[in-house]
Amino acid sequence: MKNVVVKGLVKFGLLAAVLIIAAGASAQAQTLQYKVTANIPFDFTITDKKLPAGKYSIVRAQNSNGDQVLQISSADGNQIMSRLTIPVIGRDVVKQGVLVFRQHGDEYFLYEIWPAGGQTGRAFPKSRAERELERQGNDTKVARVIF
Repeated sequence: MKNVVVKGLVKFGLLAAVLIIAAGASAQAQTLQYKVTANIPFDFTITDKKLPAGKYSIVRAQNSNGDQVLQISSADGNQIMSRLTIPVIGRDVVKQGVLVFRQHGDEYFLYEIWPAGGQTGRAFPKSRAERELERQGNDTKVARVIF
């Protein structure tokens, strides 16, 4: 009887190890480990910094932090910043990468980044300017840029 219990525990341990490895491999496809590039057709704000329309790349600021801190830079290299992000989980797998903006009037605020191939995105905290527009009662719309 003791051998049966030990064999069962060993099998359970091996199954758990395989599941952990498989989960890690699938999570790799959902990250911003590799640089993504998007052409944003409007001026936008990201955590209190206003940026002009144009081509931007987004990548991890440091590999050791995962996707927690992202670096956003313009194609000409003039605008470079790192910003803290918050994980968000969706219900369905995102087939194409998407940048999600909240729009208040003619102001756009970068809200979320969803890399292709996963269910996990990254969200940016609201800026002071966006919170103020919300307090004023401006309608909020959503704009998406696919990359």
